[in-house]
Parts: sequence; structure tokens; C-alpha cells
Amino acid sequence: MSDTAVTSFINACQGPLGGAEILQGRTDSDRKEVKEWIERYEKDITPLAKALNDHLETRTYIVGHSITNADLWTFVKLHEQVGTMTRDGQLKRANLARWFDLIQHQAGALGHLSPVAIDLELPEFKPVSKEKVAAPAIGADEKKTKKANKKDAKAEEKKAKKEAAAVAAGAAAPAAPAAEAVAVTPAAAEGEAAKPAFNTQKKEKKVKAPKAPVAPVGPATPQPWQIDLRVGKILKVEKHPDADSLYVETVDIGEAEPRTVVSGLVKHIPIEEMENRWLVCVCNLKPAAMRGVKSFAMVLAATDESGKLELVDPPKGSKPGDKCYFGDWKEEKPEDVMNPKKKIWETIQPGLHTTAECRAAWKSDEGVVHVLKSEHGDCTVPSVVGAKIK
Repeated sequence: MSDTAVTSFINACQGPLGGAEILQGRTDSDRKEVKEWIERYEKDITPLAKALNDHLETRTYIVGHSITNADLWTFVKLHEQVGTMTRDGQLKRANLARWFDLIQHQAGALGHLSPVAIDLELPEFKPVSKEKVAAPAIGADEKKTKKANKKDAKAEEKKAKKEAAAVAAGAAAPAAPAAEAVAVTPAAAEGEAAKPAFNTQKKEKKVKAPKAPVAPVGPATPQPWQIDLRVGKILKVEKHPDADSLYVETVDIGEAEPRTVVSGLVKHIPIEEMENRWLVCVCNLKPAAMRGVKSFAMVLAATDESGKLELVDPPKGSKPGDKCYFGDWKEEKPEDVMNPKKKIWETIQPGLHTTAECRAAWKSDEGVVHVLKSEHGDCTVPSVVGAKIK
């Protein structure tokens, strides 16, 4: 895609997305990062798709907490490549596909760029129904044989009855001529006895098994209680072998086995301060590899406008696995794994922030603030106020 096309697209998006200054970045550090991102891949976009997929593992946008020129520039550059991706290709780079779908919806009118269908839903399992096996057909010759045998049996039985009746009549005539005795042959008697008695009992009706309960339908719009937030404690931390900016942490979140978590915190927190650190983790994001190491959770951190970053601390007295929740949503059950297509995290994350009292909280579209807490108290940060949490 030519630079002219990129510039034209960015200019067209400025009005609907808040203006040129907003798209350049909200802070000095954001503006610097936007510029560095574009310069890094301006001459060669070959590694861009893979790098972006890794970069977006713990981010909604490329830079900061809102859409910038880095997103729009990258969107245009990768449009053709994403447009030719198969569904398997989208699932393989799910972070990129999820981000691409978000940007194309926010950008509104795409001008000369056609919308790309993104499908990150896993196929539903459909059990194969058991087919009834038809009974084997009886041949014509076999039918004729059975019919002939039946006819011969009836004829023999009729003949035997006549002979028995004649013998009985002759023996009984002198004693009682007026009385006609009818004798039954042993064979006939046996035949009569063999006839089954009429069954007067009614057939019992089969009791139908109760239908399985229908799974409850989720909320119409994403809600903060769908995010599984838990207290974690770092048991071990080390530098990522292939990425200077990443830590690889072993975190106890109250399960049988600790989880491996990859975090981009090297530039912000010394490794000594990460050891035995208490955290609040997002535990139901889809696991994804970051530079070859699969991460199974995400650490919550708050960053203010100056770029200062602080981890969100659970309240004192917490233990690994304690549930953290917003406001009064203590009893709500979070998703087992957040479906990337529903954009639950992407919808809720922009409202995550720190209050004037350094509490972690979520602000709804109506302006209502819900503090993040556990049964032991509120989740807080040491000092950053009005900071974005991600």
C-alpha cells in the first residue's frame, strides 16, 4: 500500500476519531512511541504481522490506551495481508485479528479499503447421530419355503383331529348314543396348552428423562464481572531468553499448579522488586505465546500520563487465588475463557483507572465508579493518580 494511500486514510479518520492531535498520541511518551513504531517498519513490513501479534498480547492498541496513527498506519499496511488470511491463519494470529477487527469498526467508513470478515469463534462440536441399522431383507425363496411349511402343518393337524373324532364316536355309541363325545388328541391338547394366555396387564409407559437445562445466555453487552481477576504471588522471575523487555514469571494463583506469565515490565520494575511480589492477575484471557513462551495470565498495572508504571496491589491479608471484583459484583461468575470475538476485555479496559485515593476502579459509560476489591479490602497502587490500568 502506497504512502499516499496511508496518508489519505489517516486524514479521513481524523474527524471521526477526535482530530489529528489525539491520533498523534495523548502524551509526549505516546507520541514518541507512535513515531518509533512507524519508523521501525516503514522500510520493511515483512516482520510486522508477527511482531504485532506478539505486541498485542497484553495491549488493546499499539500505543497507549486509545487508537493512534500507529494503529491506522499499521492497519492500512496489513489490510491486504489480513484480507487473504484463512480462518486458520486468523486463529493462529488471534491477537492481530482481534485488533484488526476493532480498528476497522472504529475507523467507520473505510474508503477504498474493503471490510475484512474476522471469525475467531471455535467450531461447535456436533455429535454424529447413530443411524438405525435396517434388518436384512428376507429373500423370495425363503418366504415361499416358510409359507409351504406352514400350510403342511395345518393340513396334518386337521387330519389328526378327524381321525381322533371318528375313533371316539365309535367307542362311546353303545353307552350313550345320544351323547356325542369329542376327544382331543394329546397333540391337540398340547397345542391348546401352548397357546399363550391373553395378557390383561397394561403396558407400562416409559418415563421420559428430564430435559437438560438450557445454558444461561450471557449479558447483551460486556460487563466487568466477566473478567476473572485473582490475587497472585510471584514464586520465580527471570528475563525472557529472547526478549529484553519481557519477564517470565511463575505465579501462584491458588491452583494446583502455578501459571507461567509473561509481562513487559523489564523497563519499569527491577527484577529484585518482582521477586515474591503480590499481584492482581487477569486469569481468563486466551493463552498466547510471547516470543516463544506461552503466557497464561496478565498482570494488572497502572500507567500515568508521564509514563510512570506501578503494579496494582491486592489488599493486605490476601492469599493466592482470592477473587477480586468490581463494586457489588462479588457473586457473579466470570467467563471460563473470554471469547476474543466478544471483545469483553477491549470494551471494559478503557474504563479501568486509578482514583484520587489511589484505588483501582472501573468507570461505566454512565460515569459510575466501581472500586476493585476483594473480601480483605480495596486493590490499590502506591502513588499514581488518574492512571490507566491495563
